[in-house]
Amino acid sequence: MPDAAELLKLIKQSALEAVDASKPVRFFFGEVMNTEPLQINVEQKMQLGRKQLTLSRSVTDFETEITVDTDTEQALDEHSHALAFVMEGAGEPLHVHTISGSTESVGLTHTHEIKKRMKITVHNRLAVGDKVILLQNKGGQQYLVLDRIG
Repeated sequence: MPDAAELLKLIKQSALEAVDASKPVRFFFGEVMNTEPLQINVEQKMQLGRKQLTLSRSVTDFETEITVDTDTEQALDEHSHALAFVMEGAGEPLHVHTISGSTESVGLTHTHEIKKRMKITVHNRLAVGDKVILLQNKGGQQYLVLDRIG
């Protein structure tokens, strides 16, 4: 029969394993120290590199499609042109015609209807100094960069 110290050690180990099993992931806070190559400092304790990190869509550049259904409006001021010209007449006696005035004022406001599905790029990649939240996979070798903080 094992001695009491060995039995106690076995019970403690089993208890720790049971606690760990109930917590499949842990979260940490980090700061992006470099983007090429990606490097995140986790709670000032360790540096994680690209091979240890899985990036969620919310911390990457990505393309997506949107549907636009709107009218644009471009308001411009009233617009007119001033006219002035001189015509010299022919024949006797020599005479000159002077014409001046302006065109009627016209408003140039107009709209365009936009109704379409279009692809856009969301520029959301990590930058140096970004504070992030990470989830640690059980075992501690892989981390999911979930999102920015704040």
